[in-house]
Amino acid sequence: MIEQEEEPSPNTPKPSDLDTSNISTDFPEELDPFQRLLQGLKNSPRSPKVQTEAMAEDKKPSGSKPRKEEPIAEEAVIGSAMPVQVVSAVKEVKAALPRAFTGVRKDAKKFLREVLIYVALNPKAFPDDRSKKLFLLSYMTDGPGEFWKNEKTDLLLAYDADAEKVTWSEFLDDFRTSFEPLDPALKAQMELKDLRMKERADEYTYQFTYLAKQTGYNDAAQIVAFKRGPLKSLAFKIMTRPEGAPTTIKEWMDAAILFDESYKQAMEYGKTWDDEHGGKKPQRSFRKKEDVAIKQIVEID
Repeated sequence: MIEQEEEPSPNTPKPSDLDTSNISTDFPEELDPFQRLLQGLKNSPRSPKVQTEAMAEDKKPSGSKPRKEEPIAEEAVIGSAMPVQVVSAVKEVKAALPRAFTGVRKDAKKFLREVLIYVALNPKAFPDDRSKKLFLLSYMTDGPGEFWKNEKTDLLLAYDADAEKVTWSEFLDDFRTSFEPLDPALKAQMELKDLRMKERADEYTYQFTYLAKQTGYNDAAQIVAFKRGPLKSLAFKIMTRPEGAPTTIKEWMDAAILFDESYKQAMEYGKTWDDEHGGKKPQRSFRKKEDVAIKQIVEID
């Protein structure tokens, strides 16, 4: 039995009518630019990151150059570190400069101490022994040490080989031999003998301790020397205290400072008391007492 083929109905659309994609591809001018971009992205096999970069490149104006990446972080680290290193390399401690030395022997030790303090606080300013020597010589002015200074300075400025071999320690020993007293102990003993207390016991004690260390005196000899310095009233106060006179130099110094400070505090309190109670204390009438005594004698007679 032969089946009869069905004829297509006149109302059924043809396959050619249903294929709209062929129409859009055959006539691309019918799509707007945005739809063309979406169509191209859908058909492109590239990754989303590449697609995004491509979109960004499409938006750039023609003729623009690609931006070159710069190592910002590395430059920032170097730029911030370098100035700090430069400042720390040249920074010095603001210490007091040594006072000029005129060659007087009694000032030699003080001058040398000031030089050593400044050099110790600024080691980067004096990298070698030569700079230290010239620094010391630069503060020696006209006086007994002028010839010594000129000789040393000329040799150092001429880069004399023998002068360069002299170490900083040897140079200081040469200075001490040339300018400091020949017998420091005897000099300290003479100064200690003339030392007297002026206004405060603590100042006198500090000066006494500094000189006593150079004299070589034992404890008993220091006590004898110490008792010559304070005021007479203060020395008597220490010797007649209730617990007895001190037996060591440290006890003498502590007692002198204690009694002196107590006396000054009492005097200060007395001034405050006078101000709070109307000024000066009323003076006693010795004339009145004398009249009373005479009257009593007359009555007895």
